[in-house]
Amino acid sequence: MNNTYGEIIKISTFGESHGLLIGALIDGYFYNKYIFEKTIQEKLNLRKPFTSLFSTQRKELDKIKIFTGIFNNKTTGSPILMIIKNHDNKSLDYNNISKNFRPGHADLTYQLKYKFRDYRGGGRSSARETACRVASGSLFLNILFNKGILIRSYIKKVGFLKINFFYWKNIINRFFTNIYYIKELKEYINNFKNSSNSSSAEIITIINGIKHGLGDPLYKKIDSIISNYILSINAVKSIFFGINFKNKNSYNIKDEISKFGFLSNNNGGILGGITNGQPLIFKIIFKPTSSTSKKIKTINQNNKEIISKTYGRHDPCVGLRAIPIIESMISTILINKILINKIYE
Repeated sequence: MNNTYGEIIKISTFGESHGLLIGALIDGYFYNKYIFEKTIQEKLNLRKPFTSLFSTQRKELDKIKIFTGIFNNKTTGSPILMIIKNHDNKSLDYNNISKNFRPGHADLTYQLKYKFRDYRGGGRSSARETACRVASGSLFLNILFNKGILIRSYIKKVGFLKINFFYWKNIINRFFTNIYYIKELKEYINNFKNSSNSSSAEIITIINGIKHGLGDPLYKKIDSIISNYILSINAVKSIFFGINFKNKNSYNIKDEISKFGFLSNNNGGILGGITNGQPLIFKIIFKPTSSTSKKIKTINQNNKEIISKTYGRHDPCVGLRAIPIIESMISTILINKILINKIYE
């Protein structure tokens, strides 16, 4: 498996959904920088389970602990080891699918590739692993902010339900938690839960403060790298940069340029794989959660067709907790690209 990402600052994540712990090792991070577990914890709290009626009811504390790489709250330059213990892992919920392959999950492909799999909550393929990404990426957000870079995301759609932007337009970093109190959304999600179904989600990310010059042609384009990182997030099936061409006339998508700069941003701030100084804009689609309590046709390890049902606790819409994960992955890309290009010095 490939468990490491990053170019100069490298992050390796480890652990399984129902193992003793999960964690991350960050190598190549800056020295003599303040790090506080409290700051990391604030970001983790935004994605942790049991934060609303619409997330999995698995009650994990997601309590972060740093074991190496800091002294007196400052980084020493050596690798930083972060660990989060698992507490509420009810592995018995998965005994009934230990020999069955859940449709929509990695059960079958893991078994075919490795001849063995951890069926408890999906093991390494579980979205539980994304807590490690949020903890790691939180180290870069303040550094980027001090360079004038602001990463913001919002949920545009849940299934076919459009979320009006004015519900949270005045809230900077926590607007996505506010949607839990929108009446229409509550009713919409409850309908999915009551019918043992799940919903997709569409999230828009906007990055302000990006200078021109990030990204390299032809095989390290900034949009290629962003796509690579975002598609590594569980349940992401699509990413789209700039405008939706289906809603525009094909002759009207060019970004004209005046002596004062671009007159539009149809390309989402990227041309030829290189940032052009405009805000980066992209849309991400999360598929409906694969695990539901509905009976469904599948096969078992003996290749026999069966009807299976998944027990356990699952999000009816995984996109509702995805924003901290997206922003952590983007911050990791940006900090590495800034270090490589050295255009912010």
